[in-house]
Amino acid sequence: MIRARLANLSVHGLSLILDKKLHVGSMVRVEWGTDAFVGEVVYCRVHGKEIMVGLKVEESVYETAKKYASQ
Repeated sequence: MIRARLANLSVHGLSLILDKKLHVGSMVRVEWGTDAFVGEVVYCRVHGKEIMVGLKVEESVYETAKKYASQ
């Protein structure tokens, strides 16, 4: 398990900031509260002293983001 911060949301996925590199093409599971997404790593690059990872996911990320933003 790796802790991450949400950096960005898009129609096709999300990007996370973490302290560990992940391999492009690997599948990851992201747990966000009581929700979870499975996505494929599409990029992994240095972001300052951290790593930014982009994930392509099939599920609707926007609905989950709205749910947690309203709490």
